[in-house]
Formats: sequence, structure tokens, C-alpha cells
Amino acid sequence: MEPTMVLLIVLTAVFGTAAAVAGIELLKRRGVDVEGLITSAREAVAAVNAAADLTRPFLPDGPGLELFDTISEAAQIAVASAEQLCHIGKLEPGQRKEAAREFIENAVRLTGAEVTPEVGKLIDGAIEANVWELRHIFMPDAPNKGASVVPVS
Repeated sequence: MEPTMVLLIVLTAVFGTAAAVAGIELLKRRGVDVEGLITSAREAVAAVNAAADLTRPFLPDGPGLELFDTISEAAQIAVASAEQLCHIGKLEPGQRKEAAREFIENAVRLTGAEVTPEVGKLIDGAIEANVWELRHIFMPDAPNKGASVVPVS
């Protein structure tokens, strides 16, 4: 990976974290129960992880499972980063999904795996799942159907 790309990723992570902290403080000042929302999100993630842990003994060991974990973890960072870059004006709203996808594809390539059409479908699904989660953290009363934070198109 080029040093410029590494620097960009590090800076995005640093600024994304700083913006998230600032956003949380702003929401607290506006009377939003941020701790409650974060606790709910953590409980939901813990429940999903517990369900995944139950299925792991039935799945064959191998690079597929590691690749899935890589995609899942990278998607959390990529979606939050793309949303933050959009929020600060570095990305247009329509560019968020492609930026997240590019970040995840780079993470997949770092593992030595190829980004096939099947892997692309997993990436798209991971992006959508993380967008849904992000939307429900910051908009807990949002319906389960309707517009997402990152457009699907």
C-alpha cells in the first residue's frame, strides 16, 4: 500500500473518531440519551456476535470465515468514515457507498484475497448492514423501511 494511502486512512480514522466524539457531546447537550443509544447498539451487536458464535462450530475453518470477519470489521470503519467525510464536506452524499466499498476492497486485498463478484456481494451486504445500524443508533425511532444513511444506488 502506498504511504499516501496509509496516511489518508490514518487521518480519516483520527478525524472520524474526533468527529464522533464531538457529535456525541453535541447530542448530549441537546438532551439525547447517547449512553442509552450506545448501550442498545452494543447489546444488538453482542446478540449478533453471540448468534454468529453459535454457528461457527458448524462452519468449516478456512479463509472464507477469516475473509468474512475482515469484511465485517472493515465495513464498520468504512461506513463511519464515509459518513464523516460526507459530513465535513470531503465527499458528496452519492459518493459514500463507493468510498466505503473501496476501503473494504483494499482491506480484503491486504489479506491476499481477490475481490470477486461474490466477495463484492458480501461487501455490499456488510455496507448496508452497517448503514442500517448507524441509522438506528442516531435515529432510533426510524422505521425499518425507507431511506438509508448511505444510498443503495
